[in-house]
Amino acid sequence: MTRSVLRAGLVLSALAVLGSGCSRADATLRPDALLRDSLGLGDDDRVHRVGLGSADNRETVQPPQVTVRPGDYVEFVTQDRRVHALAFELESLPPAAAEFLIGTGQQSSPPLVESGTRFVVSFAAAPPGTYPYVVRGNGAEGQGAVVVAEDDR
Repeated sequence: MTRSVLRAGLVLSALAVLGSGCSRADATLRPDALLRDSLGLGDDDRVHRVGLGSADNRETVQPPQVTVRPGDYVEFVTQDRRVHALAFELESLPPAAAEFLIGTGQQSSPPLVESGTRFVVSFAAAPPGTYPYVVRGNGAEGQGAVVVAEDDR
């Protein structure tokens, strides 16, 4: 009987340790020093990173889709020395989502002309849904999407 109690205690301890790790903020989503300084972001802010590049005469987007919560940021970063420009496909969005992007001035990026150039989009108060975008610049367009999930906090 003591072995059963000991095993049950170990299982509960392991579950408690695993469960406590789930509630911590994902360190990979923390803003870097530049975003902290320029946008005033802190440890509780979440920044999803999307790399923009070009290969084989076409634009590349990595990862092609990210899922965010309202209040998160998406940072689009050039990974080469070619020009890239990103634009959300407003005609593919529900009116509230298109109005959100237009109202916040985030519907498209300026030309991103150097390696490491960033375009950061805030999804604070964004309506849930899928926000498709295209990347133009070097050959065939690249495509991607930001999915804004329901706020479950």
